[in-house]
Amino acid sequence: MERKSFFYIIFFAIIAFFLLLSSCAGTQSVDISTIPERETEREDRIVKEKKSIEEPSEKKEDKSLTKEKVTEEPTEKKEEKPPSPGTRESKAGGTGAITEDDWVEDIGPESNFTLSESTAPSAEAGAPDAAFGASSFSSGSRPGVSGLRAGFADDNRQYGYFLRFLKEYGYVPHYPIPVEERIILAVKDKDGKSLQNATVTVIDDLVLERGKTLADGSYLFFPSEYRKDLDSYVVRVEWMQQVQDIELLRNGERQVEITFPIARFIENPVPMDILFVFDTTGSMGEEIQRLKTTIELIHLNLTSIQPRPNLRLGMVLYKDVGDEYRTRVIPLTENLEDFRQALSLVEASGGGDHPEDLQAALEEAVKNIDWNKNGIRMAFIITDASPHLDYGQTFTYVDSARKAKELGIKFFTVGTGGLDITGEYILRQISQYTSGKYIFLTYGETGESEGGRPGSVSHHTGANYSTDKLEAIIIRFAREELSYLTDTPLQEAEPYFAARKIEAEEREETLKKLFSLTLEQLVDYSSISISENTPTAVLPITAAGDESKVDAEYFTEQLLVSVSENNFFRPVERKDLQKIMEELKLQLSGITGEEDAAELGRVLNARLLVSGRLYAKEDNYELFLKLLWVETGEVLSVTKAVIQKKLGLKG
Repeated sequence: MERKSFFYIIFFAIIAFFLLLSSCAGTQSVDISTIPERETEREDRIVKEKKSIEEPSEKKEDKSLTKEKVTEEPTEKKEEKPPSPGTRESKAGGTGAITEDDWVEDIGPESNFTLSESTAPSAEAGAPDAAFGASSFSSGSRPGVSGLRAGFADDNRQYGYFLRFLKEYGYVPHYPIPVEERIILAVKDKDGKSLQNATVTVIDDLVLERGKTLADGSYLFFPSEYRKDLDSYVVRVEWMQQVQDIELLRNGERQVEITFPIARFIENPVPMDILFVFDTTGSMGEEIQRLKTTIELIHLNLTSIQPRPNLRLGMVLYKDVGDEYRTRVIPLTENLEDFRQALSLVEASGGGDHPEDLQAALEEAVKNIDWNKNGIRMAFIITDASPHLDYGQTFTYVDSARKAKELGIKFFTVGTGGLDITGEYILRQISQYTSGKYIFLTYGETGESEGGRPGSVSHHTGANYSTDKLEAIIIRFAREELSYLTDTPLQEAEPYFAARKIEAEEREETLKKLFSLTLEQLVDYSSISISENTPTAVLPITAAGDESKVDAEYFTEQLLVSVSENNFFRPVERKDLQKIMEELKLQLSGITGEEDAAELGRVLNARLLVSGRLYAKEDNYELFLKLLWVETGEVLSVTKAVIQKKLGLKG
């Protein structure tokens, strides 16, 4: 008995010893003295100079307001049993054949597109993320995830917000890209369908720039890149040996449509190139492993839809000066096995001084990749570090962005754990200029993030972003590009705010919050930059039916309160507005045309007009608000609010 007790004591002592070792090994400390002083000073300065963009300290759940969105996407035919293209890492840490259930789980709603209504994720929501869990390849410095969760922001859609971001953080090291003025050209055929790869040439006395339209037929022109004394430009658009010349006014409409009197022609299969510009330094192991695990999933989803693309995949790998290599090019190939083989050899190593040589990689991407000439061209930059700007490179990331626009390449930029505000700033410059989107991995943080440390990515997007798994986002954006070449483009409906009556809050308080949010979105999504204290006239909200006229007047009064408290608007005097409109022979419901808006705005001494239209539904009202620019009469942005009828006077 004594001998048995002795063995028990020895046994438990050994277990305790190994548990102690395990605990010590799993604990990591950060030596603050090893952080470069320059970086520490930059973080301090960021905190001090933040003004309008702040991370909330603690938010209580607001039950009166939600942000909703409706997503409509084409339904795919479900295959009885897709082939097994390879293996994947399981959540438990082993490998096994990819099953149909695995695909559905990984890609989520993308695998079966339906019309659905859901609450849009908010930067401040802080809701638990179902994707978080164990992962066999997660690093010790980040939360393990089964599928890297990512958010994305479209800085051309939220153009006004993006311009404020550039101004707010313009002190970080960067090269300027003047995008303060933007005109969107939309090139279409006789049936209103987008014309891709039309050649656009902008001319003054000389050629200013030349580039290709994208899959949606768009081309971005930024007059702010050129001399301020230029008032107009000649734009020549060429497509299928057809040529159109138009005059473009610098202070004219922000969206200009150019229509060709012929039907478009689309190659079958559609050439589609996707290039991964991948930071492969030591901290990028998790992201590299995830791409290895999901590349078959991405390939299968994109090659099984219509129009069926001729998909080619390639990579530009990069590290830094003094590492194993500075850049390494994996040419575009339509052979998945060749690409997988090349990807399997990619390992994370090197780096260490945080900035890496992204500029050299981008030069490779636009100069030494054999891009297709007549299809879709997309690139995904994936990194956790800002680029070196101190190597004296004559071909900078700005030159690469301009070359990409010339070639019709969209750059989507992906910020991963450790990316700081400098990295975010530069990645967003690149993606916005080339019509891509900024994607940031999320590791459970809420609100805005300064990034700059493992498990944190710098992102400043307000609530204007959506989240999904990284591979699902890649597939979504590629599907979106392909859909522009069909008769039913894949488009996500506009998000809207929903307000309902709750007992703990007066209806005026709820409506004040609602209209504050809708006005913020009108400014964020405006196609021009709105300055503070811009003279603004609020037109009475018009009711689509007699039964909602009383509430339309009530909502107008509440909207005026919110306009008066918004820093971007300075309300103009509305005295005798109805009389003025009668003299001008205008109807409230008709203030949408250029001449009407310009004439009324001049009389009211306003530069902006806010107009609204109210529709009565069974239990709710639907309110559509527009922001109009008086100088041209152009609609700058539109937003929607769904208001419970109990919040009206009749409720």
